[in-house]
Amino acid sequence: MNSTAPKNRDMLGRADTLSLQEALLLLQQNLPPCTAKKVTIARDEALGRICAGNILSPENLPPYPRSTMDGYAVRAKDTFGASEKLPAYLEISGEVIMGQFPTEGPEPGACHAIATGGILPPGTDSVIMLEHTVTVDNTMIEVTQPVATGVNIINVGEDIKQNEILLAAGHLIRPQEMGLLSGVGLDTIEVFRRVRVGIISTGDEIVSPDQKPPPGKIRDMNSVSIAAQVRSLNARPAFYGIATDDEESLTNMVQEAKTANDIVLLSGSSSVGVRDLGEKVIE
Repeated sequence: MNSTAPKNRDMLGRADTLSLQEALLLLQQNLPPCTAKKVTIARDEALGRICAGNILSPENLPPYPRSTMDGYAVRAKDTFGASEKLPAYLEISGEVIMGQFPTEGPEPGACHAIATGGILPPGTDSVIMLEHTVTVDNTMIEVTQPVATGVNIINVGEDIKQNEILLAAGHLIRPQEMGLLSGVGLDTIEVFRRVRVGIISTGDEIVSPDQKPPPGKIRDMNSVSIAAQVRSLNARPAFYGIATDDEESLTNMVQEAKTANDIVLLSGSSSVGVRDLGEKVIE
C-alpha cells in the first residue's frame, strides 16, 4: 500500500505513523474486492454468510390465508350489529383441523371453529376471537362483537410475495433469516466466498503455543487471538508460522501468504527497532 501523502522519515529511514483514519482509508482503497467471488452453498451452511445477490422468494408466504387467533371463521356480514345485549347467533357447522386443508366452508349464518394458524375455509373472510363469543351449546355460539372483513387473518403473500426480494444483496444471514429461507423452501443460496486471512507472527523470541518457552522466549498468543477474531467474523484464517527477525524469512512468508489470501496480518515487526522489518518487507 502506498500513501499519496509525503512521508517523513526517521533516522532509520522509516515513515512516520499514520492516523487511524488515514490507515482505514488506505485499507479501503487497497483491499481486493470480493464481489466477484461467489459460491453456492446449502442453506444449513448459510449462517453468518453474506448474500451475493438479491434472493427472490419462490412462493408466497403464507401460501394460504390463515387465522391469527383462536376462534371461529365467519363471514363478516353475519356478525354485523352484534353486541352483548343483542348477540348474533351462528351455528358451528365444522372445525378446521390443524395440518389439513379445508375444502368446504360454512353456509351463511354458520361458522367453523379454527385455531391460530389454521387455514381459512372457503367462503369465510374473517375470524371472530374466542373471547368475543359465548358458547350456547356444542352446535351454536353467540357473537357479542362484530368483526370486519379481513380481521384476525393473514392473507396470501402478506409476509412475502412470490418473486419479491426476500434478502437483498449484501445482507448478513442471521438465525432469523435461516428460518425465513426454510419457510419459502430455499435449499441453496448464493453467497460471497469467505474472506481469506493469512496470519504471520514475527520475532526470534516467539515460540509456538504448544511449546514450553526457554528463558528469554514467550509463547505466541497473538496469532491465536487474531485467528479467533477472524473466525468470529466468519472469515477463514490461515496461520503461516513464526518468522524470524530476518528479512528473507519474513519476505518469503509474506509473499506466500499474499498469494493465497485476501488479507495478510503481521503480528510484531512493526516498531522502530533495527530488527523490526515489517514496513520494509511490505514496501
